[in-house]
Amino acid sequence: MISEADKQMLRNNRTLFWDVNVENINLERHANYVIERFLESGTLEGVRWLRKYYGDGRLRQFLPTKRFRIRSKKTLSCWRLILNISFEEWNKPYSRIPSSAH
Repeated sequence: MISEADKQMLRNNRTLFWDVNVENINLERHANYVIERFLESGTLEGVRWLRKYYGDGRLRQFLPTKRFRIRSKKTLSCWRLILNISFEEWNKPYSRIPSSAH
């Protein structure tokens, strides 16, 4: 169950989700979409919330497999270091199946 505070975090970061109505975002079903947007362009407060809500384990799963969704190589390198993702894990083959919050 999504808390009111979690809903408010999405509302407060509405500009990250310019292409959808934030009220339609399901944090579980659209997890990859939410993670991508916060990691790429989120505020420090938003990234703290992201790490608390999904946990670093979920982010570690997302980055090696969905990293093509994050455009900035600097952002990717930063998160790889923060989350201590090994070179081997980082270079595993990954899927290009997109997620959507539409």
